Amino acid sequence: MKKKLIQLKELFEKEIKDCNTQEELKKIEDKFLWKNWELKEILKWLKDLSSEEKKEIWQESNNLKVNIEETLKNKEQELKNSQFKDIENKEKIDVTLEFSSENTWHYHPISITSKLLEEIFISLGFKIEDGPQIEKVEYNFDKLNIPADHPARDVWDTFWISDEINKDLEDKEKLLLRTHTSPVQIRTMLKWELPIKTIVPGRVFRYEQEDARHTCNFYQLEWLVVGKWVTFWDLKWTLDTVMKKLLWDDTTLRFRPYIFPFTEPSAEVDVSCQICKGKGWSCGMCSWTWWVELLWAWMVHPKVLSDCGIDPEEYTWFAFGMWIDRIASQRFGISSSRMMYQSKLKLNEQF
Repeated sequence: MKKKLIQLKELFEKEIKDCNTQEELKKIEDKFLWKNWELKEILKWLKDLSSEEKKEIWQESNNLKVNIEETLKNKEQELKNSQFKDIENKEKIDVTLEFSSENTWHYHPISITSKLLEEIFISLGFKIEDGPQIEKVEYNFDKLNIPADHPARDVWDTFWISDEINKDLEDKEKLLLRTHTSPVQIRTMLKWELPIKTIVPGRVFRYEQEDARHTCNFYQLEWLVVGKWVTFWDLKWTLDTVMKKLLWDDTTLRFRPYIFPFTEPSAEVDVSCQICKGKGWSCGMCSWTWWVELLWAWMVHPKVLSDCGIDPEEYTWFAFGMWIDRIASQRFGISSSRMMYQSKLKLNEQF
C-alpha cells in the first residue's frame, strides 16, 4: 500500500506540473480530492491490515492529502498571478511616449474672462489680491458699514456656517460663505501702504432664486483705488476703458443712482446687451430692455475709511464690482449664466 501511495503522489505531481489553466486544475482537484478521490481506493484495504500498519498507512495517506491540498492552493495562486501578468503585458501603457495634446482640455469661459480682466487691469497698473471664501462677519459686514439689522444678513441672502461652529463665537467672529469680495478690500486697506490700486477676483455665494442672470454661487471682480484727489470721474473713465477693451468699442454704459450702505455716492452700471444687440427679440439675459446690469460702482463712505485707519479728509476711495459670469455671457454670447455651472462639455469645447 505504501507503494500505491508513492505512485499516487508521483501521478499527482506529474499532472499538477503539466497544468496550465484553471479548468485543468479543477479536474485534478476532483480527481485527487473530491468526486473520484484516488485515496478512497487505497483506503478500502485498510481493514485487511494490522493495527500498526493501519496507523502508519493512515498517517501517510493523511499527509498526502494535506500536501495535495496545499499544492493545489499554491498552483491556483500561481495561475492567477500568471493571468494577471498576461493582462498587464497586454494592457501596459508606456507613459513616457509622446502623444498629441490636441483637444485634451479647454479653458472655461469664466477662466478666460477672468484672465482677460486681470490682463487689462494689470496693464492699467493694478495688482491682484485674494482672500478666504469662508469669511468673518467683521469683514463681510461690520467694517463695510452693514449693521446687524441690515437685510443682507438675513438667512435668505447669506449662507451661514453651521451653528455647531458658530454657536460659541462672538458676533463679529461668526463665519459665513462670503457674499461679495469686498471683505478682501478691507483686509487690503488694513495691511497695505497707501496709495492702493488693486483688483479682487473670486467666488462668492448668495442664497438666490436661479434664472438666466442669477446663480447661488458666482464669480465677482471688485476694484479698489485709495488715493488723494480720486473722483467719480476717474471711476467712470476706468469702467468705460475696461468694458470697451473686454467687449467691443461700441459698448455703451449706463449709470443709475443706487444706495449701498458702505458707499456715497454710488451707482449701478448697465451695459448694452451684446447678445441681442437691442433687436427686440426674446432675450432672457436683458429681458428685452437692451440693458444688462453687469457692474456697480461707488465712492466709499468716509466711515469705512475711518474704520480701516485711513483719514477720509485726506484720502478718498472709489471702487466697483462686476459679475464675471454675466460678462463672460456677454462676451461669448451665452444666453444664460446657469450654463456656466452645468458641466456641459459642449459649452467648454467651443473655447
